[in-house]
Amino acid sequence: MKIKNYDGIIEHHKSVKSTNLMAIEKIQKNEDFDWLIADYQTDGRGRSSNVWDSPVGGLYATRVIKDNNLDYSHISQISILSSVIIAYTINKFIDGWNIKLKWPNDILIGGDKLCGILIQTLNHDNNFYIIIGFGINVKKPSVKTQGKYAYLGEINKEVIIDKLFDELIRNFNKIINKWDYGNNFEEFRNYWMKLSSDIGKQVTVVDQKTNKSGIFECIDESGNLILRIENDLIKINTGDVFLN
Repeated sequence: MKIKNYDGIIEHHKSVKSTNLMAIEKIQKNEDFDWLIADYQTDGRGRSSNVWDSPVGGLYATRVIKDNNLDYSHISQISILSSVIIAYTINKFIDGWNIKLKWPNDILIGGDKLCGILIQTLNHDNNFYIIIGFGINVKKPSVKTQGKYAYLGEINKEVIIDKLFDELIRNFNKIINKWDYGNNFEEFRNYWMKLSSDIGKQVTVVDQKTNKSGIFECIDESGNLILRIENDLIKINTGDVFLN
């Protein structure tokens, strides 16, 4: 898979409801772009429609991939890749810190959430699009936010959002190209498992229909969570993971 070997078409906005929502609207209007970035979002969303606090001082960006060689079967791998892209990116600024990855695509420092990722898909005008939204906490806001979060700027006060975004673009291009439609996924799968916060632990996986408890065994060659329940291995492709 080959992504353009440059930054692409980048649109910067002061304020949007959501960079992913704006991306979908622009696709439906047949507008050409690669990245959207905003200073803040008024209606930021995470997985399962969870609210993602998006005050000024964070990096809120969406990358769109238009590629008819991709389909829904690639989404779990791309979810894992997106976490790896962020891990590579923030490691540039806080090398040596204990970065952990939480399935499917959260990034933690000290047990607190530093970054969330929202992946959506769209079929439009006979083309398949994958919309990947990144929200990275950089500067700690003065107003109280919901939940426990980590902030990159609290660890390295020299972090500049523009440089962080440049590093994100560079790692996105490098990793997606190397992944090559899954031909080289194993390298990134192993990297993800090395940084996993939960592999080998007793967890409960919750989705909209069921709760399953067992040992988080690994992620498979597609990026699915493999849960050991007694002597059975169960494949899970969606849900939220909680330590027991």
